[in-house]
Amino acid sequence: MSSQSGKQIVKQPAGKFQLYGIFGHPLGHTLSPRMQEAGFKALGLKAFYVPLDLARFRFVRLMRRLPKLVLDGFNVTVPYKEDAARMLKKILEPEAAAVGAVNTVFKKNGRWRAANTDVFGFGLALKKKGRFNVRGAKAVVLGAGGAARAAVYALAGGGAREIVVCNRHKPRAILLVRNFRRLFPKVCLTAEALEREAVARHLASAGLIVNTTSVGLKPGEAPVIPRAWMPRASSGRKKLFYDLVYRPVQTVFLQNAKSLGHRTLGGAEMLLYQGVRAFELWTGRRAPESAMRRALWEGLKEAPKR
Repeated sequence: MSSQSGKQIVKQPAGKFQLYGIFGHPLGHTLSPRMQEAGFKALGLKAFYVPLDLARFRFVRLMRRLPKLVLDGFNVTVPYKEDAARMLKKILEPEAAAVGAVNTVFKKNGRWRAANTDVFGFGLALKKKGRFNVRGAKAVVLGAGGAARAAVYALAGGGAREIVVCNRHKPRAILLVRNFRRLFPKVCLTAEALEREAVARHLASAGLIVNTTSVGLKPGEAPVIPRAWMPRASSGRKKLFYDLVYRPVQTVFLQNAKSLGHRTLGGAEMLLYQGVRAFELWTGRRAPESAMRRALWEGLKEAPKR
């Protein structure tokens, strides 16, 4: 749906079906419609999910008119997650308030609520597919944006012993760490510049390394950290390298880690589980994970729309 359709989202009658959508710009890459509609179909629900590609001023206008929106629920993706958190601050769930970003808006007892299911998706993918126990672990988080905040919140809430946030612009990492220290005073949180000496030192003693930046999306792009900074896996001491980028499925970051003997986890699993959580918040039903997974992986095999 183009940005010219903004008014229709408010005025169009809902009819006898549920209507969901995703706001962002651009949306040619999104696999959420395919994944969510596969879930609706698997449960026999009369529901539809549409991409709503809007310019920022139209998105802001719609959020101000939220009570009149005919949608039964919706997702928010880049670049509007932080905008949504600011505009919907009175209805934020705790994790969305802490992270400062919203990606799922749903109705609870007839009232709108704004959540961040990225936190849930990150943690469940790490546990189920990464087979990684966060409690007592040391993690290195590369990046200090919205995805990094979701990762840090999930790791700290899961009982991580130490979290090191590394970012090219160190003051941004310092700010992130300062904010989360208030929420998780028992977790050792530190900030570092994204430089070889500091990163290599922490990678040597960490069990988990997470790339939360968008570096790796573009073909031929250098990885967020060079292979030379990564330690080689020793017998029985493999680390888990987790890249939140989901396309390509195997980023250079993950390829390099695998070549050194480490375990890897791609961002598609987080995408799936954040979508599963959103589905359940909207419908009150258990999400058909297998159907949604098949749809997601079919979409990942196709060339992305530009």
